Amino acid sequence: MFLTKSHLRRITDYNLHHFRSPHLLLSEISGSLGDLGTLLPLLLALSLQGSIDLPSTLIFSGLFNVLTGLVFGVPLPVQPMKAIAAASLQGKEGLGTTVAAGAWVGFAVLLLGGTGGLKRVMRWVPGAVVRGVQVGAGMSLVVAAGGGMVRPLGWLWTPEEHGDGGLGEWLDSRALAVLAFAGLIVTLGQQQQQQQQQQQQQQQQQSGENGRRRRRRKGRISVQVPYALVLFLVGSVFAVVRVYLSKDSPPSPPPYYGQPAKSAPWTWIWNPLHHIHPEVLRSLLNPQSLSMAIAQLPLTTLNSIVAASALASDLFPPNSYPQLYDDASSDPPISPTLSVFSSRSAPSGNPKPLSSPIPEEGPVPLTPLSLSISAMNLLSVPFGCMPLCHGAGGLAAQHRFGARSGTSIILLGLTKFLLGLFFPGPGLLGLLAKFPKAFLGVMVLGAGVELAGVGVRSVEGEEQDRMVMLMTAGTILAFKNDGVGFLAGMGCYWGFRVAGWMNSGTEKGGGEEQGLLGEEEAEQEGTVDEESPLLR
Repeated sequence: MFLTKSHLRRITDYNLHHFRSPHLLLSEISGSLGDLGTLLPLLLALSLQGSIDLPSTLIFSGLFNVLTGLVFGVPLPVQPMKAIAAASLQGKEGLGTTVAAGAWVGFAVLLLGGTGGLKRVMRWVPGAVVRGVQVGAGMSLVVAAGGGMVRPLGWLWTPEEHGDGGLGEWLDSRALAVLAFAGLIVTLGQQQQQQQQQQQQQQQQQSGENGRRRRRRKGRISVQVPYALVLFLVGSVFAVVRVYLSKDSPPSPPPYYGQPAKSAPWTWIWNPLHHIHPEVLRSLLNPQSLSMAIAQLPLTTLNSIVAASALASDLFPPNSYPQLYDDASSDPPISPTLSVFSSRSAPSGNPKPLSSPIPEEGPVPLTPLSLSISAMNLLSVPFGCMPLCHGAGGLAAQHRFGARSGTSIILLGLTKFLLGLFFPGPGLLGLLAKFPKAFLGVMVLGAGVELAGVGVRSVEGEEQDRMVMLMTAGTILAFKNDGVGFLAGMGCYWGFRVAGWMNSGTEKGGGEEQGLLGEEEAEQEGTVDEESPLLR
């Protein structure tokens, strides 16, 4: 069982430990901002288009952030459904169609996860394909950061629509992106050094060195720079300055906000009665909403559920984070990186179902993760909330910038909730619109590199495993579709398997003519060369 009193008590103690330590709390605050590069652009674009209710989105996504941190105990993000957001922006869809698409995805995920169908299907999916989805998603974020955020900027300044060439145009440029990228590289090197020091300390403790040296090394605490927090604070200052110097009027909120006429745009308490949208229910049978949901479902299943669960097991292994695992499961989770082509583990003549790459004993099991995504979208439908999901990219981003517990997303959720409750006027939209895209691009790039790097490092099997991973990731980049990449990876995998069966049958059928022995007979006689393809 996942949701038990002992589990919740253990997760609560783990979160409180990170909250009470000043050093760990600073890293958690920095990590909570790591996913802003993905959240802010889509949130802003959909809000200005009138495709979502911004106050309701901030309030409900904040509540779901808090609940996710309390239940799972890891920095699992709450982020937009990217395929639905892209289709809504491209087709200029209204609020009803956009939110209805998210409701259909939530219902489909409920059927897959609640009935255990997704877990049964994943027993037949090799780990190399899952890692390929991770690498493809990470590289897609890198491409989006460079092509969609940084590339449109000028080298030294970025002209604004109604700007006069003043200071505001100099506060968002490629030069700032280069400086921010340099800082990212420095913090990345610092993180690598800290990991090496921790590994050395563990090796010294295991080798039984004298306690004096251990105490001296433990006393040296290297503080990691909360780089995402630095970028966010500097970017917020730049945004305030750009709003102050800009001649543009703040974007007007859509009419469905229900804001009283005499209330100030910055101070106004959210009223749920003014944010109920009956058009969402009428749009459930809209063919466009169904089409958007079908395009989103493979991405949600693969990236938000399968890849996110696998990444959580990689980033939070049981030997380093025992608080996140049930006491009864002392054995570590099954590694999804074992070679699926090994003739020892899976004889070519008798193919057997692959073990699930996502163990149920991991910190983020498949079934609870599926139910979480379905609950987020089904409960917030009447209020026009943006379609929400979890994601491997956001998890990698928040982990990259220092988050190690649910404390990070709990703090982020409380912030979003308060913003949606008290500051849902046009001033917030104007401030978000002026946040430097140079900083957002660097944060997205860091998230993409982290996600892709974890996927690459996790594939340590045969050469065919890496080929399957590259085929999956490359197809995702080429077609910009996780479903197409998944099918290409599965096709590549089964192609290798069929070729292995054919080769095995040919070698067995002509063994006497070629003078070759079967693998088991050759091993018993000790006549098989180590470089023989039969052993690969």
